Amino acid sequence: MNSFWTWLLGDQQTREGVPQLQWVGMPESWGVFVLFLIIAVIAAFVFWLYTREIDTCPRPLKILLGCMRFAVLLLLVLMFLKPSVVFRQVSTIKPNIAFLRDGSLSFARKDKYTEEAESQRLALATGFEQNEISEGKRTRAELMQQALTRNNNSVLNSWREKGSLRVIDFAEVVSTSGILPAIGNEATDEEAKEDIDQTLPPLIANGRGTDIWQGVREMLGNTGRLSAIVLGSDGQHNGSEDPMELAYKAKDLGIPIIAIGVGNPARPKNLSVSKVYVRNRVPVNEPFEIEAAMYVEDFDESQVQVELLEHAINSEGKQEIGVSIDSKEIDVPASGGRLHTSFEHTVRNPGKFAYSVKLAEVEGESDVVDNASTSQHVDIVDQKVKVLLIAGAPTWEYRMLQRLFQRDTNIILSGWLQTMDTDRPQEGNERIAELPQTLEELGQYNVIMMIDPEPDQFSEEWVNNLKQFCKIKAGGVFYMAGPKHTNMFVTLNRLSGIRDILPVRFGDEEFIDTQQILSSATNSRPGKMLVVNPNLGHPIMSFVNDYEENLRLWGLMPNIYWSFPTLSPKPTTQVLMERGDQINVEGNQPLLVTGRYGRGNVVYMGFNGTWRWRRIGYRAQYFDRFWIQVVNYLVETRSLQGKRRGMIDSDRNEYELGTNVTLSATVLDEQMKELTQPVIPARIISEDKPVRNIELKLLPGLTGQYESTFVAQNTGGFKVLVDLPGASEETGIEPVSYIVKPPSVESRAYWLDEKRLRDIAEASGGQYFQLHELDQVADILPQLESTSEYTSPPEPIWDINNKLRYLTFVLPFLLLTIEWAVRKKYKLL
Repeated sequence: MNSFWTWLLGDQQTREGVPQLQWVGMPESWGVFVLFLIIAVIAAFVFWLYTREIDTCPRPLKILLGCMRFAVLLLLVLMFLKPSVVFRQVSTIKPNIAFLRDGSLSFARKDKYTEEAESQRLALATGFEQNEISEGKRTRAELMQQALTRNNNSVLNSWREKGSLRVIDFAEVVSTSGILPAIGNEATDEEAKEDIDQTLPPLIANGRGTDIWQGVREMLGNTGRLSAIVLGSDGQHNGSEDPMELAYKAKDLGIPIIAIGVGNPARPKNLSVSKVYVRNRVPVNEPFEIEAAMYVEDFDESQVQVELLEHAINSEGKQEIGVSIDSKEIDVPASGGRLHTSFEHTVRNPGKFAYSVKLAEVEGESDVVDNASTSQHVDIVDQKVKVLLIAGAPTWEYRMLQRLFQRDTNIILSGWLQTMDTDRPQEGNERIAELPQTLEELGQYNVIMMIDPEPDQFSEEWVNNLKQFCKIKAGGVFYMAGPKHTNMFVTLNRLSGIRDILPVRFGDEEFIDTQQILSSATNSRPGKMLVVNPNLGHPIMSFVNDYEENLRLWGLMPNIYWSFPTLSPKPTTQVLMERGDQINVEGNQPLLVTGRYGRGNVVYMGFNGTWRWRRIGYRAQYFDRFWIQVVNYLVETRSLQGKRRGMIDSDRNEYELGTNVTLSATVLDEQMKELTQPVIPARIISEDKPVRNIELKLLPGLTGQYESTFVAQNTGGFKVLVDLPGASEETGIEPVSYIVKPPSVESRAYWLDEKRLRDIAEASGGQYFQLHELDQVADILPQLESTSEYTSPPEPIWDINNKLRYLTFVLPFLLLTIEWAVRKKYKLL
C-alpha cells in the first residue's frame, strides 16, 4: 500500500496528513445496487452481442474484443465514481499551564544552605557546585532557572508534554514573560525542544512587593483550557488580599495549584548597619555625634559589640583604612528589630573624614557584608562661625542667646540690638558700630539671626541683599516672630522679599489680624506645642539619639503663650513643631519650620519664650544644645569663601527602591550670576553600578533653579556630580550623596514560608514540592488532552498524478479504436 501511495502522490508526498481514497461519485444507499445492476446489464449485453456476431472472426478474438469493450465500460464507470484522494490530519490539543514566577526582590537574595544534605540535593537539581550553594553565591532566581533548564530542559519539557506553558512574573504587579508551546508526538516538536533556551526568559527579580493573590487572580480570571497553576515562590505575601480564598476558588474550578518552594526556610540570623548619620561640617574641638541605625534578626544574644572606625580622606579624595576609635556593647531586645546607638567624638585638627560603624560577626550569621556602613564625608574646619544677631528689643530671648553665643568658643558673635542707645557699644565678641548693609558686608557672616526685628531700620535693598546672601552665598537665615513687629515686618511691601526666604506662607493683613484677635483670648494660658514625631531625628531636634528618650525630653518642655499665625509650610520644607490648639483650614499651625532658599538653610520660629526651657536639664543644657544645633544646621551649607558656583541637594538621604528621587540645584555661571540655560547635565555614580546620566531642568519662571526627578532603579550608595565647564574642585558644585535600600516589606521577611505554600496547594487540590523535587511535578499535572480532525477537500486522482490523467482519458479511446479497426477487418456488424 505504501508503494501505491508513493506512485500515486509522486512529488506531493510531503503534504501533511494521512492520504485516503474516496469515491466522490459513489451513489448512496439503494443507488449502489442500481449501479451494479446497470453494470451487469451492460456486461450481459456486450456478451450477447459478441455471441451473435458472424463467424468471420475467430472466437478467441471475439472474446478479446468483448473484454476490451467491457474494460472501456469499467473505465467509464470509474470516471463516473470519481476516485479522489483526501488528506486526514488528527491534532492533539493540549491545555494551558500557568507558570507563576516570583519576581520580587526577595528572589534576588542569595541564601546560604549550611546543611550538607540540603546543599547536595540542590547541587544535583541545579548543576551548580555544592560550595556555591552552601556559601550563598547564587540567587533564588538563578537556582530556579537552572533547575528548570538543565539536562536539555528535561523538567520544562516534561511539563510541556502536558500542555503549553504561559510564563507569568508577579511582584506588586503581574506581567507575561512568554509562552512555551506544548510538546506532542510530532517530529516537528523536536525543533521546539531545541528552542527552549531562547523562549524561556530569565527571571528579573526587582519587584518591590510580593502579591501572590494578584498573580493567581490574573490566571483564574481567564480559565479557558487552563489545567493547572505552577507557583514558584518563597511564599512571602505582602498584598492586601488573602491568597487562600483564591485557592478554594481554584479547587471549585478544578484547577490545582502546584507550589514550588524556593529559598531557605530557616529564619536568618543577621546583624546589619543600615545607615550612619553625621553632620557634614564640624568645627575643630567641637564634640559631635555619630549615630547608627541597625537591624537585628533572630539574634539570641542579649548584647552585641559595636565598633566605631575613623577613615581619613586623602588629598585625592580616597578613603583610607579605618582606625578604631571607640567601641561599646549595646543591649538587644529578645524580639530583635531596629536599634540605634551613637558615639560622641571630637577632632582636634582640621581635615576630611568618614566614619564607619561595624557590628561584630556572630556564628551562623546569614550575611556579614551588611555588618558595617560608612557615613558621608565630614569636613572638620578650623574656622569659627560668625553670627549676626539682630533683635528689635532686649527681650529675654535676645539676652539668653547673646550670652550663650558670646561664651561659645566656636562662635564669633556680632550683636545688633535696635533699641540700643547710639552712644553705647553693641554687644558681642566682634562688636559693630552699624548694621551691615551691602551683600559684601553681610557675606562676612555665616549666619544671620533675627528676633522680632523692628522694620523701620530695614530697606528693600537690605532684604534683597539678604536674599542673595542666602541664595548665592549659602548663608543661613533664622527668623523668630514676635508680638511687637512681625505683623508689620512680613506685610510691608518694601520688605516683601522676606516672604520669599522664609519656609512658611503668610496670609494677608486681614487674615493675620483676624487670627491674632481670635487667639488673644487664649494667650493668657499655655498653648499646645506638638513635636512632629517623624522629624524628631532632625539635627535641630535631636537632644539624644534614643528616639523614646528624645520624645520624653521634648515632652518636658514648657508650652507656649504666643504664636504668630501662618497659613501653611511651603512645599519641600520640614515642620518640626506645630500648634495643636490652633488649627486652620490647612491643618495645625506650624511653629518651627526648616527649609532651603537657594543654597542656604532657613529656619522660621513662629513663637517666643524658649528661655523658659532653661529650667529643663542640668544648667540649661537642653536650651543651650537646641540653639547651638540651630546655628550648626544653619551653617552646614555655608561656603565660607563664597566661591562655589552652586549647590545640589536631594529631598531625602534614603530612598526605597522604585521610589522617586528629587534633586534640586542652584547653578551659577563664572561671573556668579544665575544660569538660564534650560538643561544642565549631571551624572550619578556608584562603586559597582554603571554611570547614569540625568538632566537637571530649569524650573519655569525662575533663573538658576534646576530640578530633576527619576526613579531609584538600583540599591546601594550613590553620588550625584554636576560637571560645570570652567569650574575647579574649589569652585564647582559639591556632590550630594544618597542611599537606595530595598523596600522594607521585601527586606524584613524573605525566608521560605513553606506553610503558606503548602496550605495554598492543598486547599486548591494541588501539591507542594521543594526545588529539588521539580522532576516530580509533571507526574501530577492533569492529562486533559483533546483531539481535532481535519480532512482536506477531495482531489481526483487524475488531478494529483499527471500520468494517471493521460492514462484515464486516453486508454478508453485507444481501446475503442483498436476494437473498431479489428471489427472492420473482419467485417463485423
